[in-house]
Amino acid sequence: MTNKREPGDESRRRYLKGLAAGGLAAGFAGCTGDGGGDGGDGGDGGSEYEPIGNFPPEGDTVAIGFNGPLSGALGPDGQDQELGFDLAVQHLNNGGGLVDTWDALSGDGILGYQIEPTKADTGGDPDTANSNINGMIQQDNIQFWTGGMSSTVTLAMQDVAQREKVPFMGGNSTSSGISGENCSRYYFHPTFHAEIIGMAAGTLLPEVLGEDRELFHIYMDYSYGQSNRDAMRTHLTENGPWEDAGGSAIAEGESDHQTQIQDLQDSGADVVHFASFGEFAASGLSQMVDAGVTDDVDVFIPHVSAFTLDPMGSDAEGVYGMEPWNPNYDNEASNTFVEAYQDEYDEIPNQSSMHTYESMLVYAAAVEEAGAFHPPTVVRTLEEFEWEQAWGSSQFRECDHQVERPWHLVQGVDDATAEEIGIRTEVMETTDPIVYECDAYPANECAMDENEYGDE
Repeated sequence: MTNKREPGDESRRRYLKGLAAGGLAAGFAGCTGDGGGDGGDGGDGGSEYEPIGNFPPEGDTVAIGFNGPLSGALGPDGQDQELGFDLAVQHLNNGGGLVDTWDALSGDGILGYQIEPTKADTGGDPDTANSNINGMIQQDNIQFWTGGMSSTVTLAMQDVAQREKVPFMGGNSTSSGISGENCSRYYFHPTFHAEIIGMAAGTLLPEVLGEDRELFHIYMDYSYGQSNRDAMRTHLTENGPWEDAGGSAIAEGESDHQTQIQDLQDSGADVVHFASFGEFAASGLSQMVDAGVTDDVDVFIPHVSAFTLDPMGSDAEGVYGMEPWNPNYDNEASNTFVEAYQDEYDEIPNQSSMHTYESMLVYAAAVEEAGAFHPPTVVRTLEEFEWEQAWGSSQFRECDHQVERPWHLVQGVDDATAEEIGIRTEVMETTDPIVYECDAYPANECAMDENEYGDE
């Protein structure tokens, strides 16, 4: 796989796809079947459609990509994403886990095509992510990909998905712009974003912590932190019962938070909204504990991961946060996934593993329903897709491709409880699917009609 996209690659690739669709590629490239492939069950993958993007798939396998942060500050969560991706490939190809409980899925690949995975490490960098995914599209002929984590990475890859007409479903990125001004016809957002977190926190936190509170914001000074800061202000102070006590920004890459901690202490606030993530959040929380902040100030992290709190040990006790999924979420599909994951890896999964796993299954089920890998047809199917698995009752919205599903307010637990339940967080409250109108922010900034399916 090359990281450099040469001029003319796209037109050449689509010309060859056109030859394949017409049955001429056999002599040209030494293949024995047409570009649609026979598929493992005799299916044709949708050969009645015109070629577009990487459609039709070639041979009897279909390439699907993972492009996530396997190194860098977000590496631990990215490595969990990769485990979920690997398990999904295994189950889709051979059966097992939630595949065995989902009638739409056969356990014999997708439409009879065995999945051929391809993976790359973004390092949390948008330029690296784009270089990786262009290579996967041009050389590996992927039909779909998942991964991401950092909002800046997901925002960058959305544009590639739209341009190349290859569907993409991201990881745990939470910038509101993902489902707002940067929305894409070929991207579906399977997790919450900042505005949804703010809506949930605006309802749940005053119930848990009381209405007479002062809120201070320590936030990463880029899309993720800024959008979470703005959402919390909207739903907890401007339209909620709490008072805003100001904020202090963290420059991108800054790891010493002493200035921000001092600003927090000077503000007199009794709740801090700490809009950080991964290794940076773990480090920042440890600095707050060392400074004695958490003795008098409640901490809320908009998007908690196991990796954020695990390194803190007992210091994580009492920290609040929102999670899109928790292994102790009591539904049958979650239990099935947790059991299958433990059988494979001998550990309890976290939300990052679950997100890539269920995203893969949702894509596969949509292709099966569509009866073809044809990208515009799959996208149209996903826009009307409803399912109920480990995430709970879920569906995508046509207007902005944001998922509607339940979310969880969690709290960090002490060592004894963590050992008992197998994870550092426990669910305090679970929301109903949070719905906002398509003419409300951020959906009102999504110009989805300007993003073409490609076969109009």
